[in-house]
Amino acid sequence: MLGVIVALPWELKSLTRETIAPGSWKAIAPQTLVAVSGMGVERAREAAALLIAQGATALMSWGYAAALDERLTDGCLVLPERIIGASGESYPVDSQWHERLYLVSAFKLSVWTGAVVESENVVATAAEKIALNERTGAAAVDMESAAHARAAAERGLPYVAVRAIVDTASTGIPEAVLQARDAQGGIDVGKLLGACRKPADWIQVARLAAQFRAAQKTLRRAMRFALDCSPV
Repeated sequence: MLGVIVALPWELKSLTRETIAPGSWKAIAPQTLVAVSGMGVERAREAAALLIAQGATALMSWGYAAALDERLTDGCLVLPERIIGASGESYPVDSQWHERLYLVSAFKLSVWTGAVVESENVVATAAEKIALNERTGAAAVDMESAAHARAAAERGLPYVAVRAIVDTASTGIPEAVLQARDAQGGIDVGKLLGACRKPADWIQVARLAAQFRAAQKTLRRAMRFALDCSPV
């Protein structure tokens, strides 16, 4: 049984039309379970444990990431060969599963296989991204993949991550977006409208929205073959 973990409902939309509340799971196919965790390390850990308890024998991280390597553009597909934890520990992904994903993806999409590093907080500025890249050598960063990788490693389960780049290494997250986050880490549109007070705020938000659309398009294309590469 494949267990796929996404952090946020708008990441889920690239995978299925099903509605899944944060903190819960649903079967989207006979051998595929999907859980929505909400943003953050602890929620990611709980979602992985939830799917394993429901019978998942392989785990996949699915969703978006921020680029740390300046060569990654918005919409790039990242299939990391390893995940780096916040404390520096390294988790290799399942090599055979990863190879199948890469071989299928590389013919259709721009694919990077560099490491993804864990961050316990949103990496919001270009300066923070540069510093994290120099310290870890990782190509991209997210908040959940390492928790999934740890859960899989603890139980001896195969694991891979599938991530699409939203914000590039030079893209800062607008303060208005940070202020508009809801309890699960998603964006409250009402808060966002209230937080955008200057024309420059709207320009930044519009640029980020365009990058988001590129990442969403990539994940929707990847969905067509990624689930078929599962080892279960």
